Amino acid sequence: MRVLGGTTHGASARFSAVRLVGAVLGAALGLGVAGGTARAAILQQFQGGTSAVSGYVPPDMGGAVGNGYVVQLLNGVATIDSTTGTQVSQTSLNTFFGGIGGQLSDPRIIFDPSSQRWFASAITVPGGSNSNPNSVLVAVSAGANPTGGFTTLSFASASNATFADFPTLGVNGAAVTIGTNDFSTSTSSYLGSSLYSIPKSSLTAATPTLANQSSFIQTSNVGVAPQAVTNATTGGTSTTVLSVGVTGTTAVYTVSTVSGANAAGATLARGNLYAQLFNNAPVAPTQPGGVTYDPGDNRIGSGAYQVGNNIYFANTVSSGTQDQIAWNVLNTATQTVTTGLIGISGLDLTYGSISANANGTFVVAFNGSGSSQNITDYYEICSAVTGACGAPQIAYTSPASNYSNAPGGTNRWGDYSWTTVDPTNPANFWLFQEYALTNSSWGTVITQIGTAVPEPAAIAMLGFGLVGLGLVRRRTGRV
Repeated sequence: MRVLGGTTHGASARFSAVRLVGAVLGAALGLGVAGGTARAAILQQFQGGTSAVSGYVPPDMGGAVGNGYVVQLLNGVATIDSTTGTQVSQTSLNTFFGGIGGQLSDPRIIFDPSSQRWFASAITVPGGSNSNPNSVLVAVSAGANPTGGFTTLSFASASNATFADFPTLGVNGAAVTIGTNDFSTSTSSYLGSSLYSIPKSSLTAATPTLANQSSFIQTSNVGVAPQAVTNATTGGTSTTVLSVGVTGTTAVYTVSTVSGANAAGATLARGNLYAQLFNNAPVAPTQPGGVTYDPGDNRIGSGAYQVGNNIYFANTVSSGTQDQIAWNVLNTATQTVTTGLIGISGLDLTYGSISANANGTFVVAFNGSGSSQNITDYYEICSAVTGACGAPQIAYTSPASNYSNAPGGTNRWGDYSWTTVDPTNPANFWLFQEYALTNSSWGTVITQIGTAVPEPAAIAMLGFGLVGLGLVRRRTGRV
């Protein structure tokens, strides 16, 4: 696993206010923040793809829900189910992306209610190696039904001389936006992060096109793993982009804006920086069998979502002895970030994802494991209105206690989970999560939960210190 340094900004950078909401840190899965409670029910649950079907490690799982369909994209395989769990189709990932040859990786998919289209992204891995320049893929459905086929377009990685890794995907009324981390094909060193903004109208035209795409190559205006914010509203001319980095020795979230994103000639400017909680690299989570696995890093690995004035995003943070999940709500009206910390005594938590509805209810999903706990899929329900969270709930527990599958010299896991609100009934959320099927194979599970807004509770306001950001690591090692 290669190492890259976090993006560094000038010492004169201004930090915007951050509030820390009380965290769930009890030894038992009891009451949440400041006595706040949440009620939820698993409405249904069915199995997703497995490593036996995929053929790759890790799954790099993306998922989306809309119009009665659940679409799951994994390394190697694409599956469409009904929302009742009946499989409609299953193809190779290559077939899904129009029959393109060679290895593909890092697939993501988003259903956009405003355009009634499905948008997907991935990268090529020529020769199965990051030592060759690659391409970024973007696909758009023919209509509202994902079984009606997709049109796939591609463009070369930055300067056609780098390997673009970890493509992120965001969709709003203005554009479809993809971010990448770029690496030298000769030295494998991190070169910077790039951003590609494509007017949504160009992709939803009768003949989809990239002609009006704006590219920002290895720009200092974003940090590592830039993630465009998804917003289901119509119209608009700009896109908000989030990323992680450092200023001096302080870990920060970077907020940037693509202006004029709905047309050719868009511009990108860096905005506010918000301090993170911790800088430490995640510790390697353990399992009852004693084998550790890859915890990932502190990047915003899964989608960021905006509802109203609030932008929701999550990432892994570490105190140096325990991995936890930070959830964040950026209020675009007040330009402040409220942060909550999810922790469970004795467990390391990794690979968080988040989504929210218009009532301010948001759900955070993540993995957790420890010396007496198999890798387990959890979720937690919170309210942006009260700042209260319920206790972590178990969605699924791995039957295997000592997962070990180590391509590239590391026991790969993740690289991300996915959470999305149900566009038909926003009180319901869908979780796409990984588990250890056996000690040498992974599985995935798709869970629909119903939510209720947590009861009002006082918000615990806590102070915190700031320290420098640890190195962010290159996500490699696919087989």
